Amino acid sequence: MEPATPQRMSYTPLDAASLRDDAGAATRHGRRIAIVAAAAIATAAVATAGFGGSKNSVGEQQQLRRFPADGVQVLRGEEEDEPTWVQGKDFDSKTPAMDVDFDYHFEGWGTNYDHIPDPEFCAAMCQGVPKCKAYTWVKDAKLDGCPSQCWLKGGTGVKVAKKGVVSGVPPPRKPVQRAPQLATSKAGTMYCFSLMVPHGYEEGILKWQHEKRAGIFGCDAAAIYSNEPIHVADGVVAKVVNSTLKCGYGGDSNSALNSWIFISVWDKVIDLGEYKMYDWVVKVDPDCVFFPHRLARLLVPYAGAGGYINNCKYGMHGPIEVFSKDAIDVLALDFDASWDGKAPKTCVNELKFDQWGEDMFIDQCMDKVLHIHRVNDFNLLSERHCGSDDWDACSSHRVAFHPFKRPADYMACMRKGSYGDFPVVA
Repeated sequence: MEPATPQRMSYTPLDAASLRDDAGAATRHGRRIAIVAAAAIATAAVATAGFGGSKNSVGEQQQLRRFPADGVQVLRGEEEDEPTWVQGKDFDSKTPAMDVDFDYHFEGWGTNYDHIPDPEFCAAMCQGVPKCKAYTWVKDAKLDGCPSQCWLKGGTGVKVAKKGVVSGVPPPRKPVQRAPQLATSKAGTMYCFSLMVPHGYEEGILKWQHEKRAGIFGCDAAAIYSNEPIHVADGVVAKVVNSTLKCGYGGDSNSALNSWIFISVWDKVIDLGEYKMYDWVVKVDPDCVFFPHRLARLLVPYAGAGGYINNCKYGMHGPIEVFSKDAIDVLALDFDASWDGKAPKTCVNELKFDQWGEDMFIDQCMDKVLHIHRVNDFNLLSERHCGSDDWDACSSHRVAFHPFKRPADYMACMRKGSYGDFPVVA
């Protein structure tokens, strides 16, 4: 599912529009941009809290700041000599050499996204949109929260010196091929599944995974669970879970309080019993880019040992969860012990999990209550909430990268992911 081709954009100067800096002393000129954005870019707007910026609807016209925003903060004194960005300083860059403190003035197609934290991320977004030939990242676009902004453009246009912005061209676009399939592995076989919220972006991402035999569809067996029997792809119909899939947010990290949702999911997985035919059970979020052949390599040392894998130094995180069949068998016995067989009796009785997400619940349930063997392996997941600064580059040899909620970004991460062995992480 490739992004639709966006239509052409044009922009013309505003009449004496001005913006003032924080001191109220400087006046700058703006421009009017009339945008007709592609349906793919409009409907696949970034859904994470950090991406909730200005998004263009099909057929709408918006007045936006100059391309990029003229409201960029002008640094004074000693800060004037400091570059806006030092490529490769914080982590290895896979992006072509950036033009730091230069703008690309381009007359043509373009669109913008707010709250994009760094130019590497902006370059990756450009790489995921075939129409995008260049980008400009604005460090301070005067936005609430993360003030940075990313502009995707149809060409480089004229290069103009400008403090506070970073411009460049995207990394080469590797063709998305079918993911390598699992050969007979010493690690054993894998049953992989995702829980899908119906009628949203997750359905499109899972359809694309099925088409490319990527993600969960690169495992020995794959299944999708939802609260509706949605036909996702040929031969793939969601298995129905008894849940509304709705939950609140809270706890220390204001995360989804979805423990009861996944108790219903595990009840369905156990009730169907398909997992019993495989050595490993792998739960993967739809927006988590997952390379199953890497997981097969990672699991070799753990074959036959039972237990489950903790993927983060802060405790197990939910984008990818890996359990042995034996671990799920023990969990199933705790379900059977409840009066109706719909919840793990001992874990529910002994844990106070009303402010927990499902990942913390299942981790504590298995480790602290059911005393299932727990192994730490931090090669499994690359995620900002787990201390990975380069998760969006998708250039390490981790098994999974999270999150990528726009289909274009998901595909870009798949393209950038290099196949092969992975380094050991201490």
